[in-house]
Amino acid sequence: MNTVIINSIGTATPGASKVLSDALKVPQDYMLKLLYNAPSILFQKVDNETALKAEDTLTKLGLDIAICKEDEKIDLTTELVDISVQLNDVLKLPKVVDQLADFLGCKPSEVLNLLLKEPSIVLGNVSVATAKALENRIDANVHFSNPRKDKYTILISNEESLRAVNNIEKSLRSTAYLKDNVYVIENISYDDSQLFWRKHQSKKTIKLLNQSHQTVSLLLNDFNLEDTNHVSFLVEKVGMPEAILEDVHSALPIVLIDGVNNNKATNFQKECNEIGLTTSIEKDFNFKKKLHIQNISTSEIADVHRILHQFISKENLPKAGAKEWISTDEMPTIIAKYLAVQLEILACNVEIIN
Repeated sequence: MNTVIINSIGTATPGASKVLSDALKVPQDYMLKLLYNAPSILFQKVDNETALKAEDTLTKLGLDIAICKEDEKIDLTTELVDISVQLNDVLKLPKVVDQLADFLGCKPSEVLNLLLKEPSIVLGNVSVATAKALENRIDANVHFSNPRKDKYTILISNEESLRAVNNIEKSLRSTAYLKDNVYVIENISYDDSQLFWRKHQSKKTIKLLNQSHQTVSLLLNDFNLEDTNHVSFLVEKVGMPEAILEDVHSALPIVLIDGVNNNKATNFQKECNEIGLTTSIEKDFNFKKKLHIQNISTSEIADVHRILHQFISKENLPKAGAKEWISTDEMPTIIAKYLAVQLEILACNVEIIN
């Protein structure tokens, strides 16, 4: 007799769960759990013919399937993880939204709302196999980690009284610092963070961040133009043209990598430290931005309107003849970056401001 195992969701869509739930007369939610928590057992004690037919049908749906004999040891041990997504190329935002909608089986608007949050965790409590399947299916950086092993940051609005902040510091046995108009308490354990969150999650003035998934920037503060290791690293690893290194040095500090998860930035920083580059990780706790455009030309205004109107209402666009414009409303960082890059392609003088 045989056991049929789903190793991974593979290239299948969540629609496969509907097909299987109808065929097996089980709830679709149960089938989705089997897919996203793979490896998982689908059939047990089936004959060879049935097992092979199941394998053929399920493989055609895109699932990664394995058949195990009765005497084979089956190990379904898997670590459950949370998955976040960061864009390597912000111009691919629409494509990544569609790819994620296909993978998650939800509307693009729902996916966009997930990506606009900080951190942009799109799936929680799923298997490593699911995370790896997603890596192969979207044009973005996929990060996954076990939330129970991660550290957490607590953000407290400066609207809270100092007394309230002091009480939170005492309860967490940690010290807060003030940045971007919020009090920040870092490196809180999973257990302590969950206990704290159960007490305070109803407050709009308090936010909990998983540090592993937090989006950060890595700044290059100093390097030696005469050091061949520094030059080689910046040219070959980072991709800077050697001809501009002198100008880069004059403009320090500069952003070396932007919009990556904290873990990736930390690992890259270790590589920099090993050869003596001076870097620092910049954390931005202001998740809402404005756009500032200067020197708008008459010939550009139609294209400027077209780009901005993707996320900004018509009444808030630059007025006819305007040479300068600051967005009325704040917007999520990823939207500000998406619009700014398009405006820069037009050679607009654009700045993202807090």
